[in-house]
Amino acid sequence: MSGALSCIGVSAQAATPLYWPGSEFGYDRPAFYEPRPVMRQPRMPKQEAAKAEQAARKAGKPTGPLVIAISLERQTMKVYDANGVFAETPISSGMKGHSTPTGVFSVIQKNKWHRSNIYSGAPMPYMQRLTWSGIAMHAGALPGYPASHGCVRMPMGFAVQMWNWTRMGARVVITPGEISPASFTHPLLVSIKPPMLVAAAQPVPPQNSVAGARTADASGAIPSATVSDASAIASPVVETKDAAAVATDTAPVSDKPVADKAAADKPAQTETAAAPAAKRGGPIAIYVSGKDGKLYVRQNFAPLFDVSVTISGDQPLGTHVFTARADKDVTKPVQWTALTLPAGSRGAEETTLSRRRQTAGAISTQPAPPPASPSDALDRLIIPAEVLARLGDALTTGSSLIVSDQGISASGETGDGTDFIVRLR
Repeated sequence: MSGALSCIGVSAQAATPLYWPGSEFGYDRPAFYEPRPVMRQPRMPKQEAAKAEQAARKAGKPTGPLVIAISLERQTMKVYDANGVFAETPISSGMKGHSTPTGVFSVIQKNKWHRSNIYSGAPMPYMQRLTWSGIAMHAGALPGYPASHGCVRMPMGFAVQMWNWTRMGARVVITPGEISPASFTHPLLVSIKPPMLVAAAQPVPPQNSVAGARTADASGAIPSATVSDASAIASPVVETKDAAAVATDTAPVSDKPVADKAAADKPAQTETAAAPAAKRGGPIAIYVSGKDGKLYVRQNFAPLFDVSVTISGDQPLGTHVFTARADKDVTKPVQWTALTLPAGSRGAEETTLSRRRQTAGAISTQPAPPPASPSDALDRLIIPAEVLARLGDALTTGSSLIVSDQGISASGETGDGTDFIVRLR
């Protein structure tokens, strides 16, 4: 299942043009950049790549789940594991007119010897796809400035190592500046327990909310609270995609995201009284949407179930990513990290528009309130205890929770064969 990608791969040998005949710099030469030396990388034959892979395997692997953080302003990539920064490298992202999107992504496909079917079959070795609309990480030339058609290029040696470090579903965040995950604790996350702890825990009365459970953990008293019916769990989210575009490399793909029209046209699913239990075999991804007022669960890139949740207050939640690391000893608590993404460019555009309206004499508007912190965002979530128990039963290392104001279909990227994709630009 290999879709077309809209960005360019590695450079050719020094004696040949960088990408294709007719231009020394191909289409990767942005007009607004000053001339500067181009750092060409020799093409790595498959035999040499195999040796590089062996060396990468001997060099060791990261511990625990990975979080790959990419800074567009710094043109850097940092790989975080359970012990902090594991590795870092310079990168080259999308040039003007083909900018790399920011937001929350994950690795949804890996192909060592991928070739673009749009740009003259340009090689894209060690490709790790982030979206079906054409964004990926792969080995490529690093001229020292943004130069791709939207993809994130890495040095060949680092791309080979990354190939051995990552697994399907590895979390990738792309932001303008630099952010990093940090250890994080919160009563709501503590109440998502490993399977044996869930089985050993005393049942919580259905009328009590997670907020009440949190208070009980701290003080021993469980106050009553009003929550949505925990039994009203929706049927799996259905998001369709053109199967031919996913299964083959012949479907044209542009740098811009392709909205899921089939999912948009499909009527909303009605809630039912039963939900399938989470199956073992892969980390779960949980997404809480402030816009939809729902909690969605996916496993192995497929919808598992969704349920309505209560979110108190009107302040924006922001976009936060929490990643779990479960110890082999299930009697030990799950360790979590958290990172908060900056507000997307849409907020800046709205602020600029407001200023223009004020200049034109329109009614003055108040600036939007800042998004909540990770702790504040979780404090406002009221999730049925039965749902937490189901999530705890499926929780493994690499499981994640994303909290965002966006709806599940806001970016048009979340669909069949994807994790939750939250595009901020």
